Amino acid sequence: MANNPLSDRWLSLVRVGALMNQRIEHALSEKYDLCVSAYEIMEVLSHEAEWIRPGEVSTRTSRSQPQVSRLVTQMVDAGYVAREPSPGDGRSSQIRLTAAGHRIFADAGATVEDVLSRITEENADARTLMT
Repeated sequence: MANNPLSDRWLSLVRVGALMNQRIEHALSEKYDLCVSAYEIMEVLSHEAEWIRPGEVSTRTSRSQPQVSRLVTQMVDAGYVAREPSPGDGRSSQIRLTAAGHRIFADAGATVEDVLSRITEENADARTLMT
């Protein structure tokens, strides 16, 4: 068997990442009716004091433009995101977190931290990767 330290570490990263995503997805869905993708979008929006275009959110996340658009629509319907037409270009829109969106993101962030903490306590590969 060949010694492949980089590919071994990569596989550990993939496996730990999958475990983290699965557990975080479950916790967010159960407690907040959110998915990891929505959480990632909210994380980008949480750093913005002003309005931002959905296309910019797409470039700053690992999510495609259609996925961002679909999730933003769901978050607008839930009251977590506000959307308005972009000034000077009625064909596009701009978005930002609402006060309710900031609150649920803070609560969800605490849940994500808790899940990650438990994973790093019980999984040596996760502990190595996260510290």
